[in-house]
Amino acid sequence: MVVSEFIPLNKVTLKGENTIGQMSQLSIDELCNVPPSSWILIEGVSGIGKSTLAYEMLKQWKDGTALQNYSYVLLLRFRNENVHQYWSPSKVTQLIQECLNEQYHEQPDILSNSGQDLLLILEGYDELPKKELECHAQVFYQLNRNFHNAVVVITTHPSFSYQLSDKILFAKKIEIIGFDKPNQDQYIKVAFKNDKAKQDQFKESIKSCPIIAQHLSVPLHLAIMIKVFSSSTQKLLPQTITELYESFAMILICKNSPQNEESIFKKCCEIAYEGLLKQQIVFDCDETNTLGLMQRESKIPGKDGGIKAVSFLHFKMQEFLAAYHMQAEFLLKEQKKLFEKYNSHQQLFPTMHFFSGLTKLQKDLHKIVKLTGAYTFPLDQFYHLMEIKNDALVSEMLNENGMIDVSRVSRAITVQDFYILGRCFGLSSCSWKFGFTIRGLTSEHMKMFVSGFTDVLPYVQSRQSPNLERIVLSLNPIGNEGLATFLSLPRSVLRTITEFFLRAASLMNNDCFKDCITKFEHFHALETFLFHDNEFKEGEQQQLIDVLCTLKHLEKVSFSSLSPQECFTLLSQSHLTELELYELSFESVEELLISLTQCMTLKCIELYQSPITKEIVERSLRHSLPHCTFKELKLINCKIDSKMANLIIDAAMYSPTLQVIDLSDNVIDDEGGCYIASKLCALYQKLLPSPAKKITQLFLQHNCFTETSIKEFTCKLIQLPYTFTIHLSLQWKDYIETKLRHVEELLLINVQNDNLVLQARHEPQHGTQAPSATDSTNEDDTESGWNKVKKKRRGRPSK
Repeated sequence: MVVSEFIPLNKVTLKGENTIGQMSQLSIDELCNVPPSSWILIEGVSGIGKSTLAYEMLKQWKDGTALQNYSYVLLLRFRNENVHQYWSPSKVTQLIQECLNEQYHEQPDILSNSGQDLLLILEGYDELPKKELECHAQVFYQLNRNFHNAVVVITTHPSFSYQLSDKILFAKKIEIIGFDKPNQDQYIKVAFKNDKAKQDQFKESIKSCPIIAQHLSVPLHLAIMIKVFSSSTQKLLPQTITELYESFAMILICKNSPQNEESIFKKCCEIAYEGLLKQQIVFDCDETNTLGLMQRESKIPGKDGGIKAVSFLHFKMQEFLAAYHMQAEFLLKEQKKLFEKYNSHQQLFPTMHFFSGLTKLQKDLHKIVKLTGAYTFPLDQFYHLMEIKNDALVSEMLNENGMIDVSRVSRAITVQDFYILGRCFGLSSCSWKFGFTIRGLTSEHMKMFVSGFTDVLPYVQSRQSPNLERIVLSLNPIGNEGLATFLSLPRSVLRTITEFFLRAASLMNNDCFKDCITKFEHFHALETFLFHDNEFKEGEQQQLIDVLCTLKHLEKVSFSSLSPQECFTLLSQSHLTELELYELSFESVEELLISLTQCMTLKCIELYQSPITKEIVERSLRHSLPHCTFKELKLINCKIDSKMANLIIDAAMYSPTLQVIDLSDNVIDDEGGCYIASKLCALYQKLLPSPAKKITQLFLQHNCFTETSIKEFTCKLIQLPYTFTIHLSLQWKDYIETKLRHVEELLLINVQNDNLVLQARHEPQHGTQAPSATDSTNEDDTESGWNKVKKKRRGRPSK
């Protein structure tokens, strides 16, 4: 059953003009709306529709419905053997010119204008021979040289994209994530020719296949499932992807069955396996009957040779048959060796997925599955577990891990992934950490996680619940609906959460949020709660704060836009050790600084993007600091000028506990810089009797200093007979090392978090890196997976 109509796919942006990680519909015109000389990378798993998209781009251009700003569109399939033969630096230009000549009646002179108005689609980079990677790089270089003005689109499997990204600077990177629910419904409608009874029957049958249902965002899987449903006389449909391909292969074999089918099938499996290891997808084959598992491949029209070749119906079928060969033809000892060797091999992972389903991971094979990763988390390993159809074994495998930390996931995360995560989480009784910052998660992801958990709830209720120690959902538009869905998890789960990060999660004050507030009463273990940069006004978070203040273990919180009363409540009713606040009004800032004495457990106060005036410092901070117990005072991006900075430094000398002052990202000029430099000795010694703590660190980066302040800081610093650390902007490193050579030799100079760290070189140092008082800032932006954070941003510009 073939659907000829193109059903729109969905994508996420990895690099380009759209929001990173945000799902949107794939528009062909928008996809290729880039300047000349641009390269576009489109990646997606097998069966997701990369080839279909490439053909559709060419078709819509020919039909005049898209891409009309291009004069020529050329599609080259890397699967084609002629492309393999001509894929070299010396021949690739000839290949493209000849293909264009064959396609157009008037032979275009593309070379004279370096490919102007040409869209070149290179489909299936992962299907090129893999032994000559350096050669591929040289071919791309030659393409860019001879067709510099062309726009080039490359499609590939995600496991090969790193090879391209190392060599090519892409203007856009897109990952196709397939069908959403409306797309699936449209595909089903077209496939069943608008027969509503069959459509409804199929959709109802899918409900009995919850694991398969999570794979139907892949168009190939949906097409095969419809084929199996339409061909099957049995009521029970496949429950796993392995069973789905078993059923499909059986349908093909029965339809094309000769007498010696068993030997032919074994031969096909052997070809699939050997081809997979050689990274070969096109084969010479004399067999006239391949049981419908393979198809004829043809050369580019007009080329010489005409050697007959075949490939499997889809690369996914080759992967399945290769796994079947491993399971059927190797003894257990060899199976273990092969599984251990290839299970961590990203390009062979789908084959190992089928192998898991075929063997059910019996006889100690399950011990090879590892749910940890050196840097990026192997999320696809969870799909192995779903193939074996043995909840008890899955539970045993999960519980062998004391902690499963699902962070730093390298690929786009789909709603289907969240269903599998929820299911695995529910089947376990171990501890988990989830880190998903900036992943484009919505309420649908939350629904699928809870749905996966709920589907195994009968199993969960008979055993100990899992621990969810950390959940990071910051910078994802989950909204109130997504939060409410997540909080619908059982109390036994909510009470285990120690860290909950909801920064910038599109939350706002409405009835749905008010219903959520009472659920926080169950967070008995909560220690850290980040909630800033949501859409609340002053006074709208009072009820939530009231609930949080009853939690005995809560140590750190972050909020934005609090009212004076909310500030007072946080300090007077809680036992916090760290408080991080953003975008407070003048009134709230003053109340906050006055109320600092109300919380004697506080160790660190951080204030961002909240304007502070000279009057506020004089009326509040100068009077509260002598009676506070915190060690760190951070006033970042608060429009503090030199006069205010001088007052703060003077007040700090009367604090018995203060050790770190952070005044970075402000507007302090040389007046303040020179004054602070003159007070370094006084800051350390303080005007208080022992045992008052010494101030040993000053963070002053990103202010308005000139060379005058830097000279003063360095000169005063080397005169101190004790360890004192100053953090300045990195821009001053070269100046100190070249213009201030007379003091540079007396300083320890390090770079930490893109800041310049200065210390006097007068006593042995046990380490080269000074401890940073701001290392924890924006902690929800680390270990989260989209990309390794190279620079920690400490506050946004003032609004």
